[in-house]
Amino acid sequence: MRVTKWGEYGILCSLNLAKHFDQVAVGAPEIAESEGIPLQYTHQILQRLRKGGIISSVRGPHGGYRLTRSPELINLREVMTAVEGDTFQVICDHNPIDPEGRCQIGNSCSLKDVWHDLKASVDSLLEKKTLASMLKQVNPATTEQKLVPIGHGANETSGNLG
Repeated sequence: MRVTKWGEYGILCSLNLAKHFDQVAVGAPEIAESEGIPLQYTHQILQRLRKGGIISSVRGPHGGYRLTRSPELINLREVMTAVEGDTFQVICDHNPIDPEGRCQIGNSCSLKDVWHDLKASVDSLLEKKTLASMLKQVNPATTEQKLVPIGHGANETSGNLG
């Protein structure tokens, strides 16, 4: 397993949008600045999240991006799949070392079952972690305030909910 910048940035962008759930859409520049991600990457990550059905784009003067569902209903596996394509690639299935394909047939590979079990464990862990649970983990005392519309939370004075 290898988590790239795509995966990490995808989770950060999704968490940022989860903080602003039920509020006005958030623009890519605001997300990039808030999360410390280069704007170029942010645009690309947001496009992958949109194509993966995690977020939608909103046009107009208050345009930007929003989650398509509640943060409680979006898990990290969905986010990782949208931005990375898969959470864990089993080498034997995608790029076998053996050019004759014996790994794919399963004749003598003692590792294939281990890799499939590991993938299942990784996927299971990521499915249990939702965007809402990640927000609670980071800041349990203010999670409820972060999930309310602008003007109703205690953090609005600084203009920055993150």
